[in-house]
Amino acid sequence: MDTIHRREYPISMPYQQRSTRRVRSHLIAYGDVCRAHGPVCGELVKLGFWNRRIEAVQVYWVSSSYNCYGWYQGDIYIPAISGARLSDLVMGRQTRLTDVLRHEWAHALADYWPELIQSKRFERVFGGPYESTAKVAGFDPAIHLTKYASTSACEDFAEVFHFYLRHKGRLPVRLAAKPSIVRKWEFIRWMASRIAVIR
Repeated sequence: MDTIHRREYPISMPYQQRSTRRVRSHLIAYGDVCRAHGPVCGELVKLGFWNRRIEAVQVYWVSSSYNCYGWYQGDIYIPAISGARLSDLVMGRQTRLTDVLRHEWAHALADYWPELIQSKRFERVFGGPYESTAKVAGFDPAIHLTKYASTSACEDFAEVFHFYLRHKGRLPVRLAAKPSIVRKWEFIRWMASRIAVIR
């Protein structure tokens, strides 16, 4: 569960915060991935998402990518340097590596639990099918947790999932007055309950 692999493969953008423009903080070392991955796996276990189906998922540290981080052919790829990290450096932003991993694990769960994701329930809650690349709506903070969440239903799901893990399943008070986000949060909670039953 905690093994991170190095892979020379070239390789979606979660929550960002303002950051100083220090080059080192925008390069991801192998040890950074190892340190971030352990706590995220612990969250998956504690919140009921870890199971036999996803044990095969590997996390790879790769040298570089023009794109971003990624879920690709059944595994998670975290590049040491990427176009996304360089953009963050130039723009003075920082994306937490733990949030990136939480986000990518959401895509892993979607692939390994298609019966939960490819459903009318998912479409009602997230505004479209998971596989659709169509933008579901313009960014609205009452509907989306991040701007990136408004790019497609699958990214909206992954962003809500990453917030769900980060907040240990407890909906932050500031989000409780946003019915659309509450429904999405409840979908993630429902998903955990279904995975616990099916294990």
